[in-house]
Amino acid sequence: MDPDRLPPASAGGRRRLPRLALGLVLLCVVGTVALAVPGTASAAPDSGAVDGAVPASVGEPAATPASDTVSVNAVGIDLCAQVGYAAGFRGSPLVTAVAVAMAESSCNPSAVGSNGPTYGCPNGSLDRGLWQINNCYHPTVTDTCAYDAQCNANAAYNISSGGSNWQPWSTYNSGVYANYLSAAQAAVDRLGGGGTPGGVTGTILASPWLNVRAGPGTSYAVTGYTYYGSTVNISCYTFGEYVGGGYWPSSTWDRITDPATGATGFAADTWINTTYDVKSMVPSC
Repeated sequence: MDPDRLPPASAGGRRRLPRLALGLVLLCVVGTVALAVPGTASAAPDSGAVDGAVPASVGEPAATPASDTVSVNAVGIDLCAQVGYAAGFRGSPLVTAVAVAMAESSCNPSAVGSNGPTYGCPNGSLDRGLWQINNCYHPTVTDTCAYDAQCNANAAYNISSGGSNWQPWSTYNSGVYANYLSAAQAAVDRLGGGGTPGGVTGTILASPWLNVRAGPGTSYAVTGYTYYGSTVNISCYTFGEYVGGGYWPSSTWDRITDPATGATGFAADTWINTTYDVKSMVPSC
């Protein structure tokens, strides 16, 4: 019998909310967010471009620390680390990316800054989302993308040339981002093995073990094993082969790391117990 489809042992522990109930909760949350009106940042400086670079954001930070002690929203900064990692930032560029996002928006995906006229944007412009992507200088980044955490991170990755050029960001040029480097490093450290921010974990429900594979399906090679009751880190999810067994049959596969066995790869989500639907907890791979 394929261990990807083994019958469950006694589930025990916490169970996820029923996905229908979770859907109703998410609808309520989305409805509430849709009614919210983003705040407005201070006006833009006279010049946005630096050394001829097209700016990513041109305004002042959407949120500026009131003192030398920077108060960090742990959920927000971990979100920036999570989506930054998923976008492709690694090592010190990831730390810088998180620090820049904290300086720009306090890692608030709904943050918006309103700017007056700048060179090339005579009608003013808006800086949007986590990395405050400007709508005039980067019109291909739609509002839908800009206010989506992962899409905004992907845009920041492209604009920064993979983290090698931060001059398009005003808070980098002013040095404000440096106030957040220590907190950013701590958030990156929390990613842990497999890139799991803020301790997003799951419990293995397949007995006696579950295959960990190179891709999201049983046709992919087995790269390792994780055992019943093990706690694994979950970095992202994707869709692949439908698995009909387990507790929540679906085509969702989670990218996991088992700290005990060292196995890293994909495992069928139906055999992994998480507090909520994994798709609401981690980004797509």
